[in-house]
Amino acid sequence: MRNGFTLIETLVALVIFEFGMLAVVATSAATARDLGIARRRAHALALARERVGSLTATACAFPETGSRLVIGTFQETWRVEIHDRRRVVVDSIAFPVARGRRAGVVVRASAICP
Repeated sequence: MRNGFTLIETLVALVIFEFGMLAVVATSAATARDLGIARRRAHALALARERVGSLTATACAFPETGSRLVIGTFQETWRVEIHDRRRVVVDSIAFPVARGRRAGVVVRASAICP
């Protein structure tokens, strides 16, 4: 009967532990990236809803189209489409995500004019 572990057993256990720690770090990095994208998407959605709300209130009297750069990274474009008595308000916001790609959100609403 022996007491303790051999050097080989200890090294193998350390290598297995290192692989487990690498997996935890990789998962944490992916989670942080996804959380950042979700935060930007929620911010873009709030901006788009705010614009659509204000445009819907004035769409019958003042239909407008435009674009702007918001906070340096969000590119917003909006328009009011005229269909007889109905006005369709569309706002889209594009924002950067990981690895140079871009994502976006689009919000639409309709208003019936008298």
